[in-house]
Amino acid sequence: MRDNLSLTAVLDINLEAVQANYRFMRTLIAPHVVAAAVVKSDAYGLGLVPVAHALQDAGCNTFFVADLDEAILLRSELPHVAIAVLRADLDANEGIFGEKRLIPVVNSLEDLGTIRRMPELVPFLLNIDTGLTRLGLTQEDVKWLSWADGLQGLPLVGLMSHLACSDQRDDPANEIQRERFMTACNLLRPRSASFSATAGVWLGSAYHFDMVRLGSALYGLNKARVEPNPLHPVIRLSARVVDIRDVPAREIVGYGGTFRTSRRSRIAVAGVGYKHGLPIACSNKISAHIGGFAAPVIGRVSMEYVMLDATDVPEAVLHTGAWVEILNDAVGPDDVARGAVFTPQELVARLGSCCSKRYAAPALAPEQPQDRPVAVSMLGQAALQ
Repeated sequence: MRDNLSLTAVLDINLEAVQANYRFMRTLIAPHVVAAAVVKSDAYGLGLVPVAHALQDAGCNTFFVADLDEAILLRSELPHVAIAVLRADLDANEGIFGEKRLIPVVNSLEDLGTIRRMPELVPFLLNIDTGLTRLGLTQEDVKWLSWADGLQGLPLVGLMSHLACSDQRDDPANEIQRERFMTACNLLRPRSASFSATAGVWLGSAYHFDMVRLGSALYGLNKARVEPNPLHPVIRLSARVVDIRDVPAREIVGYGGTFRTSRRSRIAVAGVGYKHGLPIACSNKISAHIGGFAAPVIGRVSMEYVMLDATDVPEAVLHTGAWVEILNDAVGPDDVARGAVFTPQELVARLGSCCSKRYAAPALAPEQPQDRPVAVSMLGQAALQ
């Protein structure tokens, strides 16, 4: 990768930290519970292939992806893992699931009808909407399936659902959803069940069932706001200083005049903006660091640039071409998101989709124990052969 001023914004991704986060989250659940990895949307923008390889090396053998394109790519890289497809688009692609040994997530009675019509039945997960109101069978659908014995003869390998308020541990919606999910399990009698994503793990073992789906924690995001934060930081965002200028007091900085200098100031212009995924909501709300010295973002974030108040940054470290750290091990996506109006997941996905990426490859480690046999029964023996 070229190391010059044309390389303006870079996202460094620590794959060893991804592995460490997976192993830590694995310690929070019982040995028989499967710890699946959610690598949807290009692993939250951080790179499906390198992240999935690192997770497999850490002992993960069960993955959830967003769509069929991601599933096919992942299968070409990891031939012996279980891959579940959250948006299967079964009508248009029914033949590929058996061929590639992929597990579709069935989100409606129409999807279920497509499964039934397939010449070769494919093992599937059935998604139940227990309160997120997004995708999945309704409670009435579940009752009808139970009454009509609508799953008879179909290779259902498990039920799943998704919590709406798991990052708010005292919210009564969590227990309401759990009770609804338990009712669905009692009516449909699946072989196994998956209810919680990352934040739900912190709600306790009653929410774990047979499999948890780990997403945000893998990427260093403390969605459950656990203190002290036990997760390793995964990403660093850096950009170059492309210009430095001295301006008088009461000078406008940036579009719209949202900032005006209160003193004679030295302004550093860094080559990162909303083109690279840095939200405009960061304007006048966060600080970057130059040579370890804080430099607040001032004025509105523009397409390719942000302006920094570098008045208090020593001249020895402030020069054109110097690296500016927007995110580092001390100031991560959770910290930046708290200072503006967006979620850390949104920030990571934006940055990962827009920035040049560099990977710190994990060191070779002893082979990790794979998930217990329930992983096979959960997603079907055929998916792992």
